[in-house]
Amino acid sequence: MSSIAMSLPRGLGPMRLLIIFGVLVSLLMFRSYYLPNPDAQSDYSLTSSTGAWWSGSSANLLNESEPDVDLGDEYDELDGKTAPTAAVDDPADVDTEQEPEGEAEGGISLKEGKTTSESEPEPQKGPTLGSGPAVPDTASTPIHAFEAHVPACRQLPGADKVVVMVKTGATEAFARVPEQLVTLAECAPNFMIFSDMEQHIGDFQIQDALDEINPEYKENHGDFEFYNAIHAAHASHGDVSVLGSDKAWALDKWKNIPMLHKAYLKYPDAEWYITIDADTYLSWANLLLLLDRLDPDEPLYAGCVYWHGPTAFAQGGTGYLLSRDAVKKFEEIRTPEKIADWEKETSTICCGDVMLGVAMQQAGVSVSGAWPMFQVDPPSGYVFGDNTWCSPAITWHHIHTYEVEALWEFEQQWINKTWDAEDPGSVPYLFKDVFEDFVMPHVAEKKKDWNNGSGDKTFTEPKEDHVKEDADWDWKNDEEKQKMWDDLSELEKSGCDSADKCREVCESDKECVQFSWHPGTCKLNHSIKMGRPVDGKEEYTSGWILERVEEFKKAREECGEISWQVG
Repeated sequence: MSSIAMSLPRGLGPMRLLIIFGVLVSLLMFRSYYLPNPDAQSDYSLTSSTGAWWSGSSANLLNESEPDVDLGDEYDELDGKTAPTAAVDDPADVDTEQEPEGEAEGGISLKEGKTTSESEPEPQKGPTLGSGPAVPDTASTPIHAFEAHVPACRQLPGADKVVVMVKTGATEAFARVPEQLVTLAECAPNFMIFSDMEQHIGDFQIQDALDEINPEYKENHGDFEFYNAIHAAHASHGDVSVLGSDKAWALDKWKNIPMLHKAYLKYPDAEWYITIDADTYLSWANLLLLLDRLDPDEPLYAGCVYWHGPTAFAQGGTGYLLSRDAVKKFEEIRTPEKIADWEKETSTICCGDVMLGVAMQQAGVSVSGAWPMFQVDPPSGYVFGDNTWCSPAITWHHIHTYEVEALWEFEQQWINKTWDAEDPGSVPYLFKDVFEDFVMPHVAEKKKDWNNGSGDKTFTEPKEDHVKEDADWDWKNDEEKQKMWDDLSELEKSGCDSADKCREVCESDKECVQFSWHPGTCKLNHSIKMGRPVDGKEEYTSGWILERVEEFKKAREECGEISWQVG
């Protein structure tokens, strides 16, 4: 029997085989030591995400299921209020009055000092909100401080302890939700959107907040005629936006209480629950800094406080905040009998945020004021002054979609320039910073196709075809309007002729800092507002007296201690 000789392939001798083996061993050692472990947790105890932030179970840092997406309702509970001390502007809201600052029921104490994470990130400069910190160039430095593929704002301390609920309506979900998805949802690991119909925008699910309402109401109550109509339209052709949104306001009030319960069921271990409307911008980093000073095991229910009869409540459009303890107290009284009582009262009450105030009151949780941090107006309509100059800004209501993008970019730049590697995201932006960095770039001597919101004084000649000014002038009768015109000086009357003449009238008034003009009307303002661009057909021109604006800035000193007052 002949023996079978075994040999290595030609050209692969023992020495070359040994060299190849050594190279393979070196590569394995390099991978195990230098490359980040995809299953490791970051220094902030965040669950590692191995794919895109929105995909799969890794997107949710408190729960392994896919993130639910909810969007704030398009109808503000109590529109038209510009500050806690302002009068109600909307005639529909005459039964509701807002509580002045500092007089809200209840309150909560701030924790002593500010707690920070013991971990320190590696980057030398701040990241943008949409990306992780810069990766060190030296390959010998292991990367474990941050997950480089997870947005930096998603890894800020406390991010995974907050549930964000956005409330919307089906008819405008596709107009409002996308802006929230590409901004806030990138930062909030636990993000839910609630509407009056289940929908999907890409991979995001919008939940039906009303699917468990008693069939007695869904089949017989007038509010649900619209609910049934949008569901029928969606089943028939898919486009519910053609139905408009006039009737959605009445339906919206049924959402607040069911939303909270659904959020608690999904995230029972969360420390904080915050609800906003779809037209509200939430400053994520500032919110986390506020929560770091509060105790989730105290019963906190906070926001911009209003009154509806005997009920104090946090206005829904500006957003309201609930602690873990407050939600648990709510859940403890949520019995079938109580649900029936709440639905019965909802069927006759005006608003969903009022109804939540009723429920929280019954749970023994009083509302606390968080104004001006929770703000009724957007920056474009906000009146800047001393009483809020050194307060952090957390929510802005009545935001247009393009303003969401602008505020997002502003917040990105703010985090970049204030980044502290030892305490990431620790510097809040204040109303002062919004004025200096966000408003001032829009202030100019003259700005065409721009309405800066002036209106402390309105000069206009009464004419039948005159444009409505949406001001006190409109509500006066013809005789009163004519008398106002007759009492004006010749200079004031001339201000209606052109933007330049209107500026002259403003300059003659020592308190005037800005003006706006459109054919036939000159308006002056004694405080600074930014305003918004308008259609050229409206023929609006606005302007500011720049030296007076600069005097306003110089008169306000730099902020010392920042006010985080809640209660």
